[in-house]
Amino acid sequence: MGSEREMQIVDRKSLASTLRLDEKTILARVREGMPFVQKGSRGRSWKFDLAECVAWDRDRAIRKATGVLHGDETEAQLKRRLLEARVRGEEIETARKADEIVPVDEVESALDHAFTTVRQGMLSIPGRVALRVLAAEDENTIKEILRDEIELALHALADSDLLEGWDDDSND
Repeated sequence: MGSEREMQIVDRKSLASTLRLDEKTILARVREGMPFVQKGSRGRSWKFDLAECVAWDRDRAIRKATGVLHGDETEAQLKRRLLEARVRGEEIETARKADEIVPVDEVESALDHAFTTVRQGMLSIPGRVALRVLAAEDENTIKEILRDEIELALHALADSDLLEGWDDDSND
């Protein structure tokens, strides 16, 4: 039992007096995470473990003095991260206004159109080469016919405007 300490329970007024704080400041500290034994309400007073609250207040003062607020981050580091996030947001908005950034749904629509065109071009190859493949005499000839048709289809697709018909102002 030597390691257990005896709790000294105090009310808000006594805690404020011990810590040399205003009673309203005690409530503000509770909102910051100061431990309490019993929450006060109408007809029921706040109860605090004095030793726990003194230790918490001391640790708070140390965190504040060293600038450490959240884990290992200092207030200056948090402010810098916030500023960097704001700058990134402004840069993104500026780029969007300068048409350097395209909304995802517009890119998806353009890619859908492009891939549909590619698919149609590739699927049309068998119909164009079927009779020539049947007439081919050996495997190498068949491979050559297929390779030529695939290259022809890919060149036609590369030369075509896959984004034709896609209106980048369609959302306006």
